[in-house]
Amino acid sequence: MLLSFHDSHPHFIYHWGLSDTSFNSITYDSRKVEPGTAFICVKGTRTDGHNYLSQACEKGASIVVGTDADRLEQGSVQYPNTTFVQVSDAQSFMSYLSILLYDRAHEKLKTVAVTGTNGKTTVSSFVRSLLNKAKVPTGLIGTNGVWDDRIRRNFNHTTHTTPEAPDLQYIFHRFYEEGLQAVSLEATSIAIEQKRVDGVTFDVGVHTNLTPEHLDFHGSFDAYKRAKLKLFRHVKTAVVNLDDQGMSHDIINEFRGPLLTYSIKEEADIYVKNMTVTSAGTSMDLYIKKERIPVLVPLFGEYNISNFLASLGACLHLHVPVPLLLEGLRTITPPEGRFQIEESLSDYKIIMDFAHSPDALTNVITAVKSFSHRKLIVLVTGAGGGDPAQWPNMGAAVEGQADHIVVSVDHPDRLDRRDIVTGVLSGFQDPIHPSISTALDRAEGVHKALSYAEEGDIVLLTGIGFVGHQFVNGEEVPYSETETLEQYFLSEKNQKFQT
Repeated sequence: MLLSFHDSHPHFIYHWGLSDTSFNSITYDSRKVEPGTAFICVKGTRTDGHNYLSQACEKGASIVVGTDADRLEQGSVQYPNTTFVQVSDAQSFMSYLSILLYDRAHEKLKTVAVTGTNGKTTVSSFVRSLLNKAKVPTGLIGTNGVWDDRIRRNFNHTTHTTPEAPDLQYIFHRFYEEGLQAVSLEATSIAIEQKRVDGVTFDVGVHTNLTPEHLDFHGSFDAYKRAKLKLFRHVKTAVVNLDDQGMSHDIINEFRGPLLTYSIKEEADIYVKNMTVTSAGTSMDLYIKKERIPVLVPLFGEYNISNFLASLGACLHLHVPVPLLLEGLRTITPPEGRFQIEESLSDYKIIMDFAHSPDALTNVITAVKSFSHRKLIVLVTGAGGGDPAQWPNMGAAVEGQADHIVVSVDHPDRLDRRDIVTGVLSGFQDPIHPSISTALDRAEGVHKALSYAEEGDIVLLTGIGFVGHQFVNGEEVPYSETETLEQYFLSEKNQKFQT
């Protein structure tokens, strides 16, 4: 790819070296630099990419981009064969370069971006499922990894939800080259704020809900909300949840393009009435632009029905015929770790759900209680990589909602596990109640929750157990919720055999 400075570029200020410079890859990690790489000096919270400028040049970077004019000019003297570029915003410029490198691949696909505090993974997964069923080959990018229209892919995925711009644009490019026609992705507030999707206009933007989260990053709920709203300045059409008071009205008031609303509580462009839970799922009257359609969907919980309606709205914006959508809803299922039911391992029901915010925890507990059961045992966690202010709120959300509660830890990273557990317990009015126990390790917490269960009970395992690892002391330590369950029942089986 040839980068020419004869033309204007977003955020460009000045350059030293060749006016026309070629590059074949982009990175902000100097360890990944190879000959011909464009190295972007990003200033993060822990380090400054300008500190690795020399390392990148020694490894063959053809272009170095940054914001510090003095250090870039010094570098140009030391490395005259490298082009140095000063910009006003390195992260946004990285997204712009990535779009150029991969020939605007996102514009050749239909793109659906889903944002909200809860439901992003489920909605984006539902969109992929419905579009593939409608013979529109569709990929997925999000918390559960990168999927094409058939299988999970092993693409580089530097962050665990919305990839950094070079990775994101590369995935778009590969999807297009492989014949996919659409992609559904999660757009987090942090990704939006860090300019990972700058320069991209999505065909559809979906809003699920807004409750406090990531306030440690954004600084305030208002800043968090503003980050989410930015997405809807860069979408052609919008889907909005009328039931959410967090920011639905802001989008409706500000957005000027085609917009569809959905609701499980009131009339909207897409809404439901007469929901009834059955053993096979939820039966209801579905209304699409006032046309009544009786349906049964294999989903449980009002929040999952809401997510389903959001996905319908996205597909309608992409002009998928309603009969094809109705065909697709018969086989639609939540993604791994989202209200995932396991009944084959024991004589009690195990339900696994990613719920890691107070609102999501409340929703999933409400849904679980619609099932017949004797006792309800809940595993709740505090996330070391999340906002510590949420820990007590998790405790408050679960107190009094189960017969036994196990408080544990997800992704402690460099934090003390005991501090995280104590933080969750501080939200209980009676943290020493005999129905409450603790475990400092998630696997231990899962096993402890299972140990309380008997025939006819429900064990609800919540938290971030399905991302394939736990962050411990700055490193990704492999972790599998499925293997943790299997280990428990294998151990239990062995104990019974020995007895």
